[in-house]
Amino acid sequence: MNAMQSRFSRTFLSMLAGPIIWAAHYLSIYTVNGIACARPALHGTWAGIPVSSWIIIAASLLALVAMALVYLRQRTRMPPMENPGFLPWLAGALSLLSGVAVVWETIPVLLLPACA
Repeated sequence: MNAMQSRFSRTFLSMLAGPIIWAAHYLSIYTVNGIACARPALHGTWAGIPVSSWIIIAASLLALVAMALVYLRQRTRMPPMENPGFLPWLAGALSLLSGVAVVWETIPVLLLPACA
């Protein structure tokens, strides 16, 4: 792989980091909820809240922190320029949109009972 392909791959992955983290989060929360609802033996609670809800909240916080770290890392690595271009703006917009999606997916965990 030459330097141009490597640079393109890094740029492409950093641009799509937000949606990739969101997709992993989406898959993980539905997997946790599906397993918790399918197995009644796993209906434990901690502080009056189901353990599956705690896991989903922790995964949501982890996803939001990961998105913020990826965005901040990309911002600090970009050289200062007068017109940064479309790709850094797109990466930031996709990270923001993915963050909103993570929050949107987490709201039902806070409002509805588990396995309802």
